[in-house]
Amino acid sequence: MEMGIVLSRIRKDEKRLIAEAGLRGFDVTTIDNSRQVFELDRRHMDLDVVLERCVDHHRAVYALSVFDHWGIPTVNRQSVVETYGNRLLTTLALRERGVPVPDMRLAYTPDSALKAMEDMGYPVVLRPAEGPEDQLVSRIGDKYTAATVLEHKRILGAYHHSIFFMQKHIDAPGHDIRAYVVGGETVAAVSVLTHHWIGTIAAGGLMENEPVTEELNGLAVSAVEAIGGGVAVVDMVRTKDAWYVQEMGPPSGLSDASDATGVNIPGKIMDYVADTVTKGGRAS
Repeated sequence: MEMGIVLSRIRKDEKRLIAEAGLRGFDVTTIDNSRQVFELDRRHMDLDVVLERCVDHHRAVYALSVFDHWGIPTVNRQSVVETYGNRLLTTLALRERGVPVPDMRLAYTPDSALKAMEDMGYPVVLRPAEGPEDQLVSRIGDKYTAATVLEHKRILGAYHHSIFFMQKHIDAPGHDIRAYVVGGETVAAVSVLTHHWIGTIAAGGLMENEPVTEELNGLAVSAVEAIGGGVAVVDMVRTKDAWYVQEMGPPSGLSDASDATGVNIPGKIMDYVADTVTKGGRAS
């Protein structure tokens, strides 16, 4: 099988994915998105499937759009990547399927955003509508801090600073759960323990294996099905009363999560890629 991997750079995770592909007899072609030129008037790649591993969300969406136009199956599909790369689209999809998410608001001006935060009640998490989970994220505890942050965004002036996506902060101190869903199954999950309110490894978090209970699996799979299926990570928090899905995104941190859980997540993904080709690009 001829498999392409469209990527930004070859990191530890990509090395493991390529190694797993080789163990399954795949012929792998790496497609560097910083060098690739797509000729839109003809199909000039003979591939059975493409795995998307771009850092830049928009490059991923555009590349997948071309492969889809050419009739080449992709993991994930363009519509899935476009959805989980946009917090508004993700939230709407999750709410439509009844997946529990924190209270959220969307506004376009500092004045309307400030009013929305007052209505929600502090603390509030302000995020960009698009972008990595740990960038340009602020936890705002009062109206004075809110006014200051919103003023900074107004002065900065770039387009992504003029869309205010607000999320009610869920108090689950130091304990986030990240579930890895592959083709309708939570193959592994990890807990990230940290003293920082953003529970990431980058914030000094400690990753540990999290047992995949029926409840955890059901929520994570429902979340991924809501955005169209495929391969994704689901970031969740669990309070004493309820679960909430906070973020979704591409399958990242594969090597660290595999080491923590003992589950070969890159291998699971490669099995899913093979199944996608077998089913004519319609695996879910």
